Parts: sequence; C-alpha cells; structure tokens
Amino acid sequence: MKKFLFLSIVAAIAVAMTFVACKKQEPKNTEEAIPGTEYILVTTPDGAKGIKKGGAFVVQPKADYAVIVVDGGMFVAQTAAGHILIDPETGKELVTADSFTWRDSFFEAKSGENYVIYIPAYKLQFEAKTYAVKGNYAVGVFENKVTVWQEGKPLIENDGKYSQIAILPDGKYLVLEGKKWKEAVLDGITLKSKTVLRNRLLRKYKAMTGWDDNSPVMILE
Repeated sequence: MKKFLFLSIVAAIAVAMTFVACKKQEPKNTEEAIPGTEYILVTTPDGAKGIKKGGAFVVQPKADYAVIVVDGGMFVAQTAAGHILIDPETGKELVTADSFTWRDSFFEAKSGENYVIYIPAYKLQFEAKTYAVKGNYAVGVFENKVTVWQEGKPLIENDGKYSQIAILPDGKYLVLEGKKWKEAVLDGITLKSKTVLRNRLLRKYKAMTGWDDNSPVMILE
C-alpha cells in the first residue's frame, strides 16, 4: 500500500513537472520597438505581423503581412500580392498597390495605367492618369475629367472644355481654351475663361516653377 502510494506521488509529481515544462515552452509573441515612434511591431509565433501602441493593437496581426514599416507617418505592409497602405489611427487598409512611394507630403502608387494618390494631411485619396500636388492644392485628370482639391475638398470639376489648367500661387487659374491661354474665374464648381493672356504675361508664367507644356494640369510657384 505504501509502495503504491509512493509511486502515485512520484507519478503525480512527474505529471506536474511535465505540465510546468510544457507551459514554459509555449511560444510567445515577439515585440520590437519601431525606432522614432511610439509603435511596437508584434510578430506572433506563426509569423503574423501586427502593430501595438500603448499596449493595445492598432493593427491586428495578419498572416498576410510579411513586413510592416512606417513611412510618411503611415504603415505600409508588404504581402505576397503587393503592398497595403494602413491608417495608423484606425488600422484600416486604405490602398493596395504594387508599391508606394512617399513624395514628401503624399503617397504615390501605380494602378495599371493610372496613379493612386493618398494625402495623409487631408485623408484625400484619388485616382488619376496625370496629377499635381503642391501646398494645399491637388489636381488630377481621370477619364478626361479634371478635379481640383483644396485642403482635401473638391473645388473644381472640369467637363473637358480646357485642355490644360494651371493654378497660380495666388490661387488664380489659367486655362488653355483651343490654342489660347486665358485667365479663368471660379463659378460654383466650374471654371469660366475670361481674359486672353498677353504674350508677355504668358512668358512670365511659363518661366515659373511647375510649368510643363506637355502636362494637362499644373500648380505653379
């Protein structure tokens, strides 16, 4: 009886030690501070990536995220299919593309023959065949339609009447109507041409930074 009791105790201890050993060997998430930020990169035992801030997940770990980096104040996740731009405040996936390029104040991505632009300061996203971004203005051409945004809000929509539009530093507009450059005024959300530019004044504008004879949209400085 004593021998049986002794063996039972030994067996129980062995089981307990095995349980503790197994518990100690359970894989855990690895965490790595992202330099220069308040964020922590979390990698789960199965390789999924996520982002924490203040102990809480901003971006839930996903197996699709092979790499996550901070660029332009946003998260860019690399996947097998390409790259995903992620909002650092909400963890929401915003844009998927082959790649992203940070252009000082906005992200540029290519989508087929068009560009996808995202401006974090205004949470503005638009697709365009040709575009220009400068200061608080953005202008893009998509399906022959020109849209101008100011501080992220649509300001002008052009029905294709003008083949080129230039925004001047003072917020005024120049438009190419036929073969003539004209000053234009904003009427609601459309531009209306006004005065034909004198050659001397036109040469002055063409000498400004941002002028491009071949671009349908320009922001001059």
